[in-house]
Amino acid sequence: MRSAICQETGSMTLVELPRPEVGPGELLVRVRACGICGTDLLKLYNSAVAKPIQLGHEVIGVVAAMGAGVAGWQVGQRLALAHHVPCYVCHYCRHGNYSMCAAFKASNIRPGGFSEYVLASATHVAHTTLALPDDMPNERAVFIEPLACCVRALKRVALLPGDTALVVGSGAIGLLFLALLRQQPIQLAALDLRADRLEQARDWGATLALDAADAATPELLRAATGGRGVDLAVLTVATPATFAQALEMLRDGGTILIFGAKPGDSPAATELWEVYRREITVISSYSPAPADLHEALELLRRPDFALERLVTHQLPLAQIDEGMRLARAQQSIKVLVTMGDV
Repeated sequence: MRSAICQETGSMTLVELPRPEVGPGELLVRVRACGICGTDLLKLYNSAVAKPIQLGHEVIGVVAAMGAGVAGWQVGQRLALAHHVPCYVCHYCRHGNYSMCAAFKASNIRPGGFSEYVLASATHVAHTTLALPDDMPNERAVFIEPLACCVRALKRVALLPGDTALVVGSGAIGLLFLALLRQQPIQLAALDLRADRLEQARDWGATLALDAADAATPELLRAATGGRGVDLAVLTVATPATFAQALEMLRDGGTILIFGAKPGDSPAATELWEVYRREITVISSYSPAPADLHEALELLRRPDFALERLVTHQLPLAQIDEGMRLARAQQSIKVLVTMGDV
């Protein structure tokens, strides 16, 4: 079978690998599509990340073979597959910090999702393998894992009716946050540097879609919030600049949710005084628990979560480098790598 591996920083290489052998309790999955995620880009283009490395974790496929003892599945059945599984019994899991669990960090589908076949272990089959409805297209189902990431993140914040939430960055993840937040009786705002992405933000519920580079933007947000500032700022692009901008637009006692960040990015030390004096809450959220995957699937059954609208490019496995380039250059919203008939 073919698989795309990152053997050196900045490029993916197509290689031939043996098709995995299915063992007891396992599923062999024929991959149909795998989404390109921001963490794929981070690992691909960051020279500090050890290579070679397998990438791809937003997997949609069908059951190709079943190991002994597998029940409830049929060959040919469509599914979504996520990559990490917690142990549920360690100190971290008992505190709800599933993504900090050692088993969570160590688990993965084999090889990466940018392959014609992947193997789901028995624990993956039990917890992170989800049967798909017949009427849900692959282009929508591929959002189960990233949407679940956003679902878990928003469980960590508390909003009241009439509050204002600001989403910084209107790429794919920013739009997923807007799709979730618009279900609440709150005011939604979005920031981006590009007019086309701000238009998308309006389509997904932002009543205020503002240019992040416009000096008038902070005052517009204060005016829309009775002079207070926003209650929640979600940083889908977390840099020193966006952290400082969020702090300026946030009300006293508000919350900054860090969702997307890169190694080496840190807020200026002088801002700690502002965080302390104004009682700002700074939290982060990294990855979903299996329960969040099931919640995301239920949301995607709804017509108002037609997230396939966000898919701008579908490229075959042989063109994965072009897909990565498009995503990195922000010339796409969501890129899918498709395997076709394998």
